[in-house]
Amino acid sequence: MSDQAVSSLSKPAWSVQRQFKRILEGQRTFVLVALAFVATGSLLLPNPGLLTLPVITQFLLFNLLSLIYAVVAHILAHLAASRSLNLSVDHAFKNVLALENLSRAVPSLLLIGAFMFTFPSFKSHIPELNPYSWDPMFAEIDRVLHFGKSPWRWLEDVAGYGAFTIFIDKVYYLWFPVTFASAAVAVTASGDSALRHRFLLTFVLSWIVIGCMLATGLSSVGPIFYDRLHGGASQFTALVARLVETNDQSPLQALVVRDMLWQSYTDSSDTIVSGISAMPSMHNAICVLLFLAARHVNRWLALGAALYAFAIFAGSVHLGWHYAVDGYAAAVLVAILWKAAGYAVTAATPQQPA
Repeated sequence: MSDQAVSSLSKPAWSVQRQFKRILEGQRTFVLVALAFVATGSLLLPNPGLLTLPVITQFLLFNLLSLIYAVVAHILAHLAASRSLNLSVDHAFKNVLALENLSRAVPSLLLIGAFMFTFPSFKSHIPELNPYSWDPMFAEIDRVLHFGKSPWRWLEDVAGYGAFTIFIDKVYYLWFPVTFASAAVAVTASGDSALRHRFLLTFVLSWIVIGCMLATGLSSVGPIFYDRLHGGASQFTALVARLVETNDQSPLQALVVRDMLWQSYTDSSDTIVSGISAMPSMHNAICVLLFLAARHVNRWLALGAALYAFAIFAGSVHLGWHYAVDGYAAAVLVAILWKAAGYAVTAATPQQPA
């Protein structure tokens, strides 16, 4: 027996070192960036509230649901191509749920979960690092860019407040499962995919660069909090009044979340639902990222992603969460990050799509 064979037999079938190497395969930069973010948050902004049983349970359920959504999405995608449910389910078991694939995908999914649970700790400290002060400027830029009229007024002229508001409110909060399911689909994709790595790297960089760094430098609360922050009436007083009137017809999730975020801001609490930030818009940034990635899958998925991105942009303005310029800036920034991630991934995988 050769020395190489003896050495191979002497190695345990599973070890932390071997497993970590497996996780790094084909996605090293994404893993290291995400780990660095989680470690930094744990050291600089420790949050004991994240270690409570309810939060840990929520974390595990979050990851389990994400995995289930991902498997279903893989089955549906294969079904669209094969027209055979049996073949699609078989594909899921042989590829997505294969032990070799899960040994990389599950830790990666847990890492994304830890990353997302760390993000609010950074976001909730924005006003401490840089007090909110940019809203008047962004509101004025919005007005000038849109021919002397706030963008929410243009949308009101087209759709009004009522049925459209109720509909877009529901669509807007689908963003959370869509975002997490998309990340889960990426990490569970079988094989060493350059597109998967590029998507995941851009995903975490977007939250760090756009959602933390630039959100701190351009600290703003958005139209829905404008009057509460500055006091008195403003060009957004009527917008909030329209939302309240619609809420009397049918409860809006927007107002529930608004009050939760404002409570966490006034109490300086650091919870999963905490942190106010308008510029740049992470809702719009992630939607643009989904479109950029979908272009490399098929045109119908890209079309669906584009339509959803437009719906989220409209909702972000109509519901008062963002100035239109928040969305414009986010689109440009995520496109830059997508390109940068492409260069980073190309260094390891020359066939990276442009």
